[in-house]
Amino acid sequence: MNESLEIIIRTVLAYLWLWLYTKLIGIRLIAQSSYHLFVLTMMIGTIGGNMAFNLKISLMNFILSLFVISVIGYVLMRISLNSKKADAAISGEPIVIIKDGVLLQEEMKKYKYSMEALKQGLRGKDIFELEQVEFAVLELNGTLSVLKKRKYRNITWQDLERITRQ
Repeated sequence: MNESLEIIIRTVLAYLWLWLYTKLIGIRLIAQSSYHLFVLTMMIGTIGGNMAFNLKISLMNFILSLFVISVIGYVLMRISLNSKKADAAISGEPIVIIKDGVLLQEEMKKYKYSMEALKQGLRGKDIFELEQVEFAVLELNGTLSVLKKRKYRNITWQDLERITRQ
């Protein structure tokens, strides 16, 4: 077979496999909400990319490799969906960084989360002073969820209704 034609066929097959697999696994793969999904995404992309143009390895070996890594990913996803314990072991758990206004430096060190990364995450939430934070959680996808101390929170309709009733 002509090399160019084989590359075209391999590329189309790799694309179709990856597209179908992404549809099967769902949005979690795209969001890369955990270590195992991140690794899975990298491996599938690497195998698919190589499949498209590496003519030294047979197409069947690439298909076998994609099939095996796809099954591993699918099985881990199913296990994670059916068991909270297994999900925590496979995907990890969110990490509390600030609790009751206290910075948990040991947790930050344990998970290699720097003070600069924390400050950047807080700035992304329009918080420029650490003392404004009551509670902060580092989510599995790397984002920071923050609860401000009561005196720094925005006024809500409930607050206004409570004031007008008095």
